[in-house]
Amino acid sequence: MRMESKSGFGSRAMAALLMVTASGVSTSAVAGVQDLVRETQRTADTNGQITMVWWMPQQFWQASMDANPATPAEARAMVLNGLADYTVIAMLRAKPGATGVTDVQSKAELIKNARVEVSGTVIEPLAPEVISPVAQVLLSQLKPAMASMAGAVGGAMEFVVYPAKSADGKPLLDAAQNGTLKITLYEDTFTWRLPLGSLLPARIDKKSGEEFPGNYQFNPFTGDKLGTR
Repeated sequence: MRMESKSGFGSRAMAALLMVTASGVSTSAVAGVQDLVRETQRTADTNGQITMVWWMPQQFWQASMDANPATPAEARAMVLNGLADYTVIAMLRAKPGATGVTDVQSKAELIKNARVEVSGTVIEPLAPEVISPVAQVLLSQLKPAMASMAGAVGGAMEFVVYPAKSADGKPLLDAAQNGTLKITLYEDTFTWRLPLGSLLPARIDKKSGEEFPGNYQFNPFTGDKLGTR
């Protein structure tokens, strides 16, 4: 398949994926994607600067494809297989303005001021030349797709690629397994305790009937132990 064909196909696949993410359609699959996006996006407003990180684990691509059954099987496989070895983190640093954002930091500046730790171990971003051609084609569609849907803020996001697996193929970071992820961008630090709650069955307080994310063990208000349905 020629690169031009891959690029066009990748563009359509990524556009379909991101349209699901932004969709307001009330289905359980789309709701699951939205829950995952809310759990993996973090934003801070410090001294008039907006700092945002959005961790996009493999489960995000999987859930997005599941929520869009109209996506052709070939496009689905292209996205899932093409990004399986990578952890993608969107980063943004800018000042809010009357017409959008100003003082937008470049990708080079973001990388220089970012630190990513997986279960206490620092991981480094991958150089473009070691990222597969298919993944590069797919990732090249993210920024224009986000700009078309989220305007200046979406266009200001930069997508940085980190390894998801070690040299011997073992997972370094899996949103469904025990571990931690800490991303520091400038002076702001964002931490996740894994697994992500949105990937697990909801937990229930059987006394009150209240429902909590799947990674909760106790009711945070009463201290009562949670169970499952």
